[in-house]
Amino acid sequence: MNRAIEITALLLCFCVAVPALHAKDTCSLQTLVGTYAVYEKGASSFLSLTANPFPFFPGITAPFVNVGELTFSPQGVGTGSYWIKIGALNGGFAPIPDSVTVTEMNRDCTGKIRYIVNLSGISATIEERIFVFDEGREIRSVPTSIQQGIDTLAWFGVWQRISKSSRPVNSCGPWTARGTYLLTAENIVNTEQGNVADALFIREQVSWNGDYTGTLYEKLGPLSVDGLSVTGKYDVNPDCSFTNVMVVPIQGMSVTVTMKGVFYNQGHDFYALAMDVEVPYSFIEGKRIGL
Repeated sequence: MNRAIEITALLLCFCVAVPALHAKDTCSLQTLVGTYAVYEKGASSFLSLTANPFPFFPGITAPFVNVGELTFSPQGVGTGSYWIKIGALNGGFAPIPDSVTVTEMNRDCTGKIRYIVNLSGISATIEERIFVFDEGREIRSVPTSIQQGIDTLAWFGVWQRISKSSRPVNSCGPWTARGTYLLTAENIVNTEQGNVADALFIREQVSWNGDYTGTLYEKLGPLSVDGLSVTGKYDVNPDCSFTNVMVVPIQGMSVTVTMKGVFYNQGHDFYALAMDVEVPYSFIEGKRIGL
C-alpha cells in the first residue's frame, strides 16, 4: 500500500514538473529584448583542380570573422554595429552600422533573422537561423540564405546578452576593464614568407584608467615567444564597446596592434578583433581572472 502511494505521488510530481519545464522554454519576441555582444566566424572555400600535398586541403580558403553589438526592441528589430574581416577584405577601424529584423520567433526558441550587408560594393541579403538559450541570455546562429553576396560563406554565431533592456547600453566606462585578464587569440599574419598561422595568450593587468602591462606567449609560424613584456591601454565606451591599443617590442622596434571589441558579463568577458591590415584574420576572447 505504501509503495503504491509513493508511485502515485511520483507520477503526480512528474506531471506537474513537465509542463513547468515547457513553460520555461517558451520563447517570444520579448525573450530577445536587450543588447548582445556578438561574434561570427567561419570561412569561404573555393574548389580547385590543383591538389596540395597532404595534409593540406586543395582549393582556396578565405577566413571570415566579425565582432559587434546589437540591441533588440520589443518589436523584433535590432540595431547596432560591427567590425569585420573576410579574407583580404578589412572593414576598417570604424564600426559599421547594422540593422536586423526578426522574421520568425517560435515557442520552442528557434527563429530567423534577416539583414542587409553593404560592404566594399557588395550588397547582400542574409538570413540566419537562431537558437535561443537560457531565457535569452545566449543565442547561437547559422546562415540559411545568402542572396547576391558570397554564397560560399559558412559560419556560426554566438551572442551573449549584455543588458535586458530595449534601450542601448550606457553603463560601461574605464572601470569596466579594470582587473587581470587572459586573452586568447587565433590569427593569420602577413609576413615576408607569406601568411602564417598564429596563436597566443596575453596576461594583462589593467588599471582603473585603462592602462595595462602584460606578458605575451605566442606561436607564430615556426617561431615561439615564451614571455614578452607588452604595454597598452583600453578605451571603453559607455555602450561597452572598446579600443585596445597594445605596444609590442620586437627587435628594438615597437609594433602597435589595435583591437576593437565589446565587453559583456559586466566586464568579465569580451570578444574582439585585431583590425590592423597586417593581420587578415584575427579573433580574440578575453576573460577576467582576477582583480
